[in-house]
Amino acid sequence: MSARQRPTTDSARVASPPGPATVRVAWRVRGGLVEYDGYSTDARSSPHDRGGRVSTLLIDVDDAWPPGVPAC
Repeated sequence: MSARQRPTTDSARVASPPGPATVRVAWRVRGGLVEYDGYSTDARSSPHDRGGRVSTLLIDVDDAWPPGVPAC
């Protein structure tokens, strides 16, 4: 998994957190479309303590836009 500076796949990589890991998401934002293993989304998450933005496909959640997580 790569955390990117902006919510695009061609943005600079700012971190490569080890996985699997527990993350707390600070907020969500729409970005470039990411496709993986038959799934696709434009949702990006900004983990509190890891920096950057990561595709929500790489976070094990049921809803890419869950209630209670603010959009940015």
